[in-house]
Amino acid sequence: MKNDRIFLLLGMILFITVFSWISSCTHNADISNILEICFERDVLPVFQNNCAFSGCHNGTGESDLNLTSYVPISHAVEPGKPYSSKVYKAIIAKSGENKMPPDQFLSMDNRTIIRVWIEQGALLTTCSETSGQDSESYNPLACFSRDILPVLTSRCATTTCHDAITHKEGYVFSSYSTTMTAVTPGNPGNSKLYKVIKLSGGEEKMPPTGKAQLTIAEIDSIAAWISYGALNSFCGETCDTINPVTFTAIIWPVIQSSCTGCHSGSSPSGGVALAYYNNVAVAASNGSLINSLKGIGVTKMPPGGSLSTCRIRQFEIWIKNGYLND
Repeated sequence: MKNDRIFLLLGMILFITVFSWISSCTHNADISNILEICFERDVLPVFQNNCAFSGCHNGTGESDLNLTSYVPISHAVEPGKPYSSKVYKAIIAKSGENKMPPDQFLSMDNRTIIRVWIEQGALLTTCSETSGQDSESYNPLACFSRDILPVLTSRCATTTCHDAITHKEGYVFSSYSTTMTAVTPGNPGNSKLYKVIKLSGGEEKMPPTGKAQLTIAEIDSIAAWISYGALNSFCGETCDTINPVTFTAIIWPVIQSSCTGCHSGSSPSGGVALAYYNNVAVAASNGSLINSLKGIGVTKMPPGGSLSTCRIRQFEIWIKNGYLND
């Protein structure tokens, strides 16, 4: 399956490249329809087998180009721009001290894989193969839009705290660009965001004592996201409406990440508490939960970004089946 996919991918690239040469006399092929290159399966082995060995680019020698894993490789890459990326310029160099590998050229297939990966955004992805189906790419780590923003919106970007209106201490955590003012990519320990959510107390602790706190898993996700470059990448979501939709596995994690930051504590937003199952069940029974998720008659929730159609459908299924505490 893996070899078939690689052959198909390279065949498509070759066809489009040749067509581009013939039609426009340029070497800039249109790769918009190329299958997605996956870092861990397709790209990392190229670097590990040809570059990241002792005395060269394994992080222990004199070279400042470490090609052993995603984080250091990403520092030598400009997503979307291979010809501005240090690592790609090195592998296509014809000579000189920056040529990589120094004693030979990478095969055209390997150079093409790296170029297309960079063109597609240089994402940290792993691809799983399912027999009889196309490969599905996903990011095994934390992704901003899927895993980080809902937590920040619910716990931090609230009224009187770090929303766009209040922007306490100058920080706003309602979007990627504003969040990055408190983040040092690749270094959680040097990132203001991570340092304050790790505090156990004090004035700088975020969220402040008395507010809904981040779970260990949420703190770890933010650390992982920062460690791997704090990218603004879309990783999709695992959303299944075929298998049973349970409160514990499906509904409650969404409520925790997207709702309880505002709808918990002694003064929940709008007087609506969602801190426990019984609270959620009441909102499910009277229709207010699904109406708020769809924006029917009320402001659509969560305020920082609505749930996907599939995710809302899961809530509908759970409610239709009796909104059980299962």
